[in-house]
Amino acid sequence: MLRASALDTRRTFDLTAIAHPDRDSRLSAGRELLRFVTALVVAGEDLSGARERLSNLVGVAGVIRAAAVAGNFQMMNRLVDATGVPIGASLRAIEPELELPA
Repeated sequence: MLRASALDTRRTFDLTAIAHPDRDSRLSAGRELLRFVTALVVAGEDLSGARERLSNLVGVAGVIRAAAVAGNFQMMNRLVDATGVPIGASLRAIEPELELPA
């Protein structure tokens, strides 16, 4: 969704920052957004701190939108996994771009 949104708004970005958080995504508040989303889904991460840092940059409304998008994405992922929907060709096409470890 982030990739499609950035392309639609003609923003440049580095998609590999998703798999390599030390890289700059070139998106406004990108690092803080990644930290926040990681804290939402990974146990033991500092959610309060990540939420505060993101809020300082994008405001409370921005944090709410980020949480809603992350929640919706989690819901869609679980639904797709539970029903056995195969991964589509368009998602497989960006695998090399993400530089995910094997």
